Amino acid sequence: MILTKKEKNLLIRVLKKEKRRVFGIKENKREVNELLDKLEQNVRNEKVNKVKPSKL
Repeated sequence: MILTKKEKNLLIRVLKKEKRRVFGIKENKREVNELLDKLEQNVRNEKVNKVKPSKL
């Protein structure tokens, strides 16, 4: 499944809200943190690895 930049940013916002929740399962919070880290890293990689169109 390929996510657009807009969808990734929306997921990051939702995960950050979930991370701040007071009540929750500890294992669930760890999974949320891992997924949040992956998405943020993916967005950073997209910024660094922008592909320029060929001149052909």
